Amino acid sequence: MGRSHSVAVLCILAVVLLLGGCSVPGEPLGDGSTEDPDANLDHEPDPEAVFEAAFVHSDDLEDVSGVRTTTATDGTETAAEVIRVHERPYVDYRSEVLESPTATDGTIYVSNATTTWWYDAESNSASYYEADEPYGNEDVRAARAEQAERQLEMYDLEYRGTETIANRDAHVLEVEARDEVVEDGISLLVGETEFVYALETVDPADELAVHQQTIWIDAEYAYPLKEELVVERPDGDRHTLTERFDEVTFNAGVDDETFAFDPPEDAEVEDVS
Repeated sequence: MGRSHSVAVLCILAVVLLLGGCSVPGEPLGDGSTEDPDANLDHEPDPEAVFEAAFVHSDDLEDVSGVRTTTATDGTETAAEVIRVHERPYVDYRSEVLESPTATDGTIYVSNATTTWWYDAESNSASYYEADEPYGNEDVRAARAEQAERQLEMYDLEYRGTETIANRDAHVLEVEARDEVVEDGISLLVGETEFVYALETVDPADELAVHQQTIWIDAEYAYPLKEELVVERPDGDRHTLTERFDEVTFNAGVDDETFAFDPPEDAEVEDVS
């Protein structure tokens, strides 16, 4: 059986929540604030406040740059994708594929308040989407706060102390659904975007049970640095999906040009607005 059929391959099917950052501008969101997750590592913070802060970050956070790796494994084989990301919460986002089993190196995604670009390096083709109206940070921030409140109603949280991720102190949360969570795809929060991943070894009709979920959230800026999700197939086989920052820098002064994109002159360009 080939690699693509024996591993939980990193196949992104769809973006299911427009959580700011890497997103086609979507449903506007309004004033929302969350409790300070308490970056003082000598004092155990409120798990709910830490979880909410993964959606609405510290007011001191201006921008994020880093290298993020997504891995999928069945315990025998592993597939991995590495991307470079830049973000200014909550509407400016850029990613570039550095290594991937499913996408060409150099594939680019760029989104800002008015326009979203996708560029496929292999085919030298680009598509773009223009919003009818610009999307504002405060609207998105408020919608993210509302989303956090809805999520809190669905999960029980357990604070597991701190660990070091990408040379940063991070709060660790164990997340458990109050009712059984079964999905056709799997959601990951890290990177300000919740993607649905397909397991190519699983029939689309199969139900995938979330066995375990853990989130690591930066203690200073309340930004998700890592997420791990263990899912179980009906036959009992388990797959582990992980997204984590290998390198990350906050407030480095990312400029406006980072979130603009001009396709190559010879690229095929399509308007999908």
